[in-house]
Amino acid sequence: MLNKGNRLALTLIVLVAASLGVTACSDSPGSMRRTKDGKLVPTLAGQDPLGTLYASSVQKAERGDCNQETMDVLTCFAYRGHGYEGAQTALGQCLIRKGDEASGIQWIQRAANAGWADAQKTLALHYASDGADAPSAMVKGAFWARLYSRNASLLSLGVTPDPDVTDKYRGKLTTAQATTVLDRLNAWYPEYWTATSLPDQRVRASCQVESRPRARPDLDELRTVPNPY
Repeated sequence: MLNKGNRLALTLIVLVAASLGVTACSDSPGSMRRTKDGKLVPTLAGQDPLGTLYASSVQKAERGDCNQETMDVLTCFAYRGHGYEGAQTALGQCLIRKGDEASGIQWIQRAANAGWADAQKTLALHYASDGADAPSAMVKGAFWARLYSRNASLLSLGVTPDPDVTDKYRGKLTTAQATTVLDRLNAWYPEYWTATSLPDQRVRASCQVESRPRARPDLDELRTVPNPY
């Protein structure tokens, strides 16, 4: 049986342990890190949780990890339209893996129409796959392959498009098919898809995260910066 003094001491110990536990959770390695002088600094995931969620979901899709959670997040981002072509492409690839080729191609084509290089490459390789030797498939594939090979976003960054993509169609088109591809290339311009409906609430909630407020600069550190004027 604990007397009053012992009960008070025990209560204090429990409260201290609980407070330490809360601190440990809030400063967990996944959200915070410490500098050499001991200051807590948010990790990249802590500073930009939305961007981290976006990037990790696209990477999961690229690895073939198309579980329901990943699909929901990709769908949520994809419905945001222009600026989220990476999610549209990844969502399309997941849908194709799950057997819904028509919906998958539709999402990838939305990104490709916007000028997303990976989507254009994906379509070119899709139509060049075994069994896709119909004349219409050859024209579609060659069109996206040529568009990918001269993609301005890649060339402006000094990135060389994969030459194997266009090689898959080299010498395989008839003169009429080659002319059709050239006409389509000359008439092409970027088109940005805009959603006309919304996914369900569960999907919309999957990519809603609270951004951590940016830490204010240390005033003492600012005072040490020499005045350039």
